[in-house]
Amino acid sequence: MSDEPTDLQPVVLGKASDEDLMRRTQLGDKAAFSIIYERYSSSVLSYLYRMLGNLEDVESIGQEVFFRAFRFAPTYRYPQKLSTWLFTITRNLAINSARRRKRSPVRNITELNLEGVELSGDPYQVATRATDNLEKQEEIARVLKALDGLPTDQKEVIVLGIFQDLSYAQMEEITGTKAVTLRSRMFHGLKKLAGMIGGVPIERNGKLEPSKDDEL
Repeated sequence: MSDEPTDLQPVVLGKASDEDLMRRTQLGDKAAFSIIYERYSSSVLSYLYRMLGNLEDVESIGQEVFFRAFRFAPTYRYPQKLSTWLFTITRNLAINSARRRKRSPVRNITELNLEGVELSGDPYQVATRATDNLEKQEEIARVLKALDGLPTDQKEVIVLGIFQDLSYAQMEEITGTKAVTLRSRMFHGLKKLAGMIGGVPIERNGKLEPSKDDEL
């Protein structure tokens, strides 16, 4: 697929970085791509579910994401973060699917110590799987339901920035929207979310960051 990189050294594939695995994929290494799939399939499917809310769509589009990632592997440019490149593909397919069905992406998630938890399905079932603490379960379910009331652009930045833990630079590259605008959307989205669930604003990386502009 491309000229072999001269700096790729023999390595146990499972210990290779995402970016090196992608370069090996560009050389036709299907085993390397299988590891990429294992590392990212859950987060891609969860992202799609929260954006589209339709399990049938999610499974179909999820397969399309990885089909395209392999087919268009030559377009990846090292050392770009693989997660940024892959979620750009995922986002574009989600938007196209939503447009075809004449509906907007509507569901997302914010951080509530849900790392490693399968997030598809009913909010109360997700909450039950996430913790044994009844009070915490109720909080998680309230937040998941409240996210449905946010504008799509604010929900998108929350799911990318908090659930997927992407930086503003990565989100800017994925969405084509300036970081200052993304910060504003994050700030206002989390403020609205806090108002809907009757709590204090949920912070990103320990800090709720306002923008100089109220609406961008």
